[in-house]
Amino acid sequence: MLSGCLVLSGCNAAFFGIPGLFYEFGETISEMDPDTDYNWEDSEIWSWPDTGEYNQEYWDEDYVYELPEGAVPGSVTVFIYMNGSNLETEAGCATTDLKEILSAGYSEDVNVVIQTMGTKYWSKSLGIASDRSQTYVVGKDGLELVRDDLGQLDCTDEETLREFIEFGTKNYPAERNILLFWDHGGGPAYGFGWDEFQDEYENLSINEMVGAIKQNKMHFDFIGMDCCMMSCLEVAYSLRDCCDYAVLSEDYESELGWYYTNWFSALYDDPEISTPFLGKIIIDDMVGKNEEDSIKGDRAILALIDESKTEKLWNAWVDFAYENEEKLLATNYSQEMEGTGKGKGLVKRYKSALLEYLLEETEDLYDDYHLSEYCVTDLIGLASIIDSDLSDELIKAAEDAILYVCATSDDFSLTGMSVTLPYGDLLLYTDLKRILENCAFDSEYIEWLHAFCSFEGSERFNWDDWGNNFWGEWESGEDSDIWGSWGNFEIPDYMGEWDF
Repeated sequence: MLSGCLVLSGCNAAFFGIPGLFYEFGETISEMDPDTDYNWEDSEIWSWPDTGEYNQEYWDEDYVYELPEGAVPGSVTVFIYMNGSNLETEAGCATTDLKEILSAGYSEDVNVVIQTMGTKYWSKSLGIASDRSQTYVVGKDGLELVRDDLGQLDCTDEETLREFIEFGTKNYPAERNILLFWDHGGGPAYGFGWDEFQDEYENLSINEMVGAIKQNKMHFDFIGMDCCMMSCLEVAYSLRDCCDYAVLSEDYESELGWYYTNWFSALYDDPEISTPFLGKIIIDDMVGKNEEDSIKGDRAILALIDESKTEKLWNAWVDFAYENEEKLLATNYSQEMEGTGKGKGLVKRYKSALLEYLLEETEDLYDDYHLSEYCVTDLIGLASIIDSDLSDELIKAAEDAILYVCATSDDFSLTGMSVTLPYGDLLLYTDLKRILENCAFDSEYIEWLHAFCSFEGSERFNWDDWGNNFWGEWESGEDSDIWGSWGNFEIPDYMGEWDF
């Protein structure tokens, strides 16, 4: 539970490090040494597949939605389960995203239903109450309060989510439905949400999410999570009967999170826009904003997952895992993959001088934010570096399930989806075991994971050839070089100055 608490106490280094530091220490970027070059390194965002700039035709699909009673053909309802938490209290992040949504305008065909919760101090700019939960909809003139008698709800309670979905379904029936979770994320073991009015260990688990959705007999067009570390095979597999697609982040998310204006505008302009194309807009904008913003931005990766392919992927993973048990237990692949730069954030984004300044002022802020501590192990990366007859099958299944993925240029060693192997962590295993059991995962697999708890040592993996032999398989077209020299990157000299 201790490791889960660390995840739920903050998004990443960018949130606790960069934005707040310059105010806390009384110095802004403009006040720093004018003779120092603070230009950012030139680089390129990578994505797969290479579809071109918002290529609508590539993503067009024929959708047939079941029309619920009372719903208008072509209508959409977007459910936003927004737990502002300390992200709002300390930095106003939830309010910023709500303003991005409002900037997109309004459409009579699209209902946007928002439930605000779990925040001790909401910004006063939108009039959202801090002492109680509220439900809003987006109207012609901005946010419209539709429920103000909820009391202070617990966002980590399954009943809270169930009732919110029920309310939205009854009052805003639509042909097409989208569900968004907004707050902290902790992967399959620690789920969603850090409610400031609840115990810090409480969270909304994956099985509780699924339970709330199924009690309403809802099936969403897509489920998106503006949260850290939720693009895990265990999460995606659990959601397979709840939605057609999922939009999830494998890495930490920065303070910026998703950018909402463009994709809401696209949805307003065309409520029948295909989900893959809408997902691509979400992903490209989120990654692009993080690449461009050198202060609030950070490493970012976001994936669009085809839920209809996750069962096949899960079966391919289990076959691969059992076949390669000895190899998996010989090396802590979560820790080893982090050695390439995974989860460290900011390493490549800043020049040496600014990096040294940040390290001097924030030496202790980064110690708690390592993906390896949560046993996040990249799925395709794992399959590619373990020599096995089943590697190609696993990689192919992952490629089929990951419909689109994009990342900032400094997001090394991640490809869109992870798997959880509890190396040397009995506490994590205990929490994960309970969640997997509640999600009806195979008991043999759950018991198989227990062997990882006794992991003590690690054989070193040679990263010199990382990525050289398989990234090319993801290219699309003769002129496509979407991976570039990603597998041959050079770690900056100043990286060694970091004390992790």
